[in-house]
Amino acid sequence: MTDRPFLVAGGGIAGLAAALGLSRVEKSVRLFEQAPAFEEVGAGLQMSPNGVRALQWLGVWEAVEPACVIPSEIHVRDGRSGGMLQRLRLGKPFEEKHGAPYRVCHRADLLGGLARTAEASGRITLHTGTKAESMASSENGATLTLAGGQTEHGAGVIAADGIRSTLREAICGRVSPAHRGHTIYRALIPFSAAPPNAEADCVTLWLYPGGHVVHYPVSNWRNFNIVAAIDSPPAEPGWSTLAETRELRVAFAEACEPLADVIDVPTQWLKWPGADLDSLPQWASGHTVLIGDAAHATLPYLAQGAVMGLEDACVLAAELRSGSVAGAFSVFASQRMARTTQVQNQSRQQGDVYHASGARALARNAALKLAGPSIMSRQTDWIYCWRPPE
Repeated sequence: MTDRPFLVAGGGIAGLAAALGLSRVEKSVRLFEQAPAFEEVGAGLQMSPNGVRALQWLGVWEAVEPACVIPSEIHVRDGRSGGMLQRLRLGKPFEEKHGAPYRVCHRADLLGGLARTAEASGRITLHTGTKAESMASSENGATLTLAGGQTEHGAGVIAADGIRSTLREAICGRVSPAHRGHTIYRALIPFSAAPPNAEADCVTLWLYPGGHVVHYPVSNWRNFNIVAAIDSPPAEPGWSTLAETRELRVAFAEACEPLADVIDVPTQWLKWPGADLDSLPQWASGHTVLIGDAAHATLPYLAQGAVMGLEDACVLAAELRSGSVAGAFSVFASQRMARTTQVQNQSRQQGDVYHASGARALARNAALKLAGPSIMSRQTDWIYCWRPPE
């Protein structure tokens, strides 16, 4: 196989993870990120056991774990009555069952761990302030064209430039994100500012007619992450716009006191459209391939968007250990498509369940109470039990 470096476009979670995966299998990488630095200002994320395994395989877990939080339980509550619908105890029994822990962290802490590990690698060269504009496959490799017309040639191009990918067009034509009728809000407050009745040491999910809220501690207990989603028409242009607390007060007007108290703390929120991608016909073409959100962006309601990008990195790297680049890219895509499509579909369904009202909400609540924690386990085992390649 050629000794030319692989070119990665995008320095987010999937792009940095891909670079680290390739370095693990002794490939050289040049990564191009359009931002001037590797910074992530997004919301927190839940690091399920499959994500932890991926980070361990990539050699990053030790750099990320210190900033993570070990929540005591997952609580699902009714957003109007405040009643407990389901609770799942985490900790040692959960870890023993799934073979890896469950953690929560902030995206900035995960990205920082990935970036520091990549910077320390002798096989990865990082380029910031460099935007990739197009890519093309050739018989013996691939070309990445950068802003200003500069071209870079490599063994292959890995497009990790997110849900609004510009490189995706080279493989499957122009594809726009699909708005799913939700607007998502995020806020980060000091952990000390969390209301006393918020059960701040847990991951708490509040179900409400037409919306839901989830919150949990991040950054080694320094901050408290709050994410809300509401049913809404297609959002105004923009992927990270400021929002006032009053928007959520109106949407959750009948919230119980503990939920209302959480919503009232942030003075300002960021909001973005709840969008994902329809399943793409292909991810790979010759020596070019899509990974992460560029290939399979999903709604966040299974907390698997970032984790799927980490899984991608492991599988792609394993396939590139031997054989042709084009063959490895094609096999990678065929291996990953079914799983990520299932995550996309179930995430959409989960949003409908979370936002149910009337008789549907009553039936949902009754089912959650009767089934207990076992139903949560059955619904997520197929996700959490994933293992990286040997």
